[in-house]
Amino acid sequence: MNSLATDPDRIPPIWERLPQVFAYPLKPASLAALGLYGILFSVGIVFPVIGLLFLLGAWVGLYKFAYDVLEATARGREEPPDVQSGTTSWVLVKTFVLFFVLGFAVALIGGVTESLFLMAIVALFVVAALPAAIIILAMTNSLLNALNPLTWVGIMRVVGLPYFIASLLLFMLAISQGTAEYLLASVVGMGFLGSLGGFLIGGYFLVASFHLMGYLVHQHHEALGVDQDVEASTARLQAESTTPLLTEAEALVKEGEVDAAIALLGKNLKQGGLPEEHDRYRKLLTLQGRKEELLAHGRQYITVLLYGLEQTKKALGVAEECLKLDPRFQTAEPKQVLDMARVADDFNRHELVLRLTNGFANRHPKHPDVVENYYLAAKALFLGRGEEAKAHNILSQLQKRYPDHELREDIDRLATATAKAAGA
Repeated sequence: MNSLATDPDRIPPIWERLPQVFAYPLKPASLAALGLYGILFSVGIVFPVIGLLFLLGAWVGLYKFAYDVLEATARGREEPPDVQSGTTSWVLVKTFVLFFVLGFAVALIGGVTESLFLMAIVALFVVAALPAAIIILAMTNSLLNALNPLTWVGIMRVVGLPYFIASLLLFMLAISQGTAEYLLASVVGMGFLGSLGGFLIGGYFLVASFHLMGYLVHQHHEALGVDQDVEASTARLQAESTTPLLTEAEALVKEGEVDAAIALLGKNLKQGGLPEEHDRYRKLLTLQGRKEELLAHGRQYITVLLYGLEQTKKALGVAEECLKLDPRFQTAEPKQVLDMARVADDFNRHELVLRLTNGFANRHPKHPDVVENYYLAAKALFLGRGEEAKAHNILSQLQKRYPDHELREDIDRLATATAKAAGA
């Protein structure tokens, strides 16, 4: 089974997926579906009376296939589903009811309040929430769930900004569809060819749009609680096989020998290793719940990233992972705390500065980095949390204890700013 990557670190952002979105309806299974329902639609046009059943069958089949595409993509499957698999044929009726109820609700609010502004706000919210409603209908087959605004908001909140980016992309697809249909009608008219061409264009963009929504769900499947149709251990080791070591480790995982793959990677990474190899190792340790080994490797990996590969921002990410596992996590060397705190400060990662420097003086009271670490912590309290008084207290202590420190001017300036903000 061909599958999409289920490792969040290897799932491209949704906007990078656009080439695949446009190519998806052109895959053999999608073309077969469009061809089949195009034939039904053609028969419906040729035979006006009995043809209504064929027209209805074409639209029901097309929407059923689109919903199957959404669910298949959401569950991590790369290839389109087979025709007539998955959802029931009632999905078109439920979709019609969904659209009707949402449109009626917008009109009702406008009629009751007699406020075009309020009606426009509600309409905008409904349009933004429509992808969430369709996703819910596809994944649960429940019209009641799809009509529940709380479920829409829940998906928006969990997915965050990518949801609204996807909504914008869906809107752009709808505009592209309308433009293509207009151009076709202007060339061939609204006869047989124009009607059939319009149906096929609509089908193409419908499949593309539902694939895009499915990919959005796949991207956030863990947060949304959507199971993937791939073996978890294999999915998490879908590496690009850029090194012989990763290829060997992947082969072990496919055979179910995850512990052996961990041992292989761990042994080789003690002698160096590439970032992708270290990342694979950490993913496997996470998969097996081996917390202590993750922390131990974190100390080793941070050293490699800071001084071997000079990937300081990535080192911050590893440190953050380790601090989430154990708030008492300490780096291999005390000097690494300041090296990372400086980078975190440069990127305005104020909370991470505080977590890195927390308790440093208690552990290393005579270390030369004490002053700068606590200066950065005070800065993070002031700029990140807005705790001016607490920041000023730290700075005042630094002024008293280290009057001749090389950072004295910086400390004094920040102390003046915090005192002013705190009203001291």
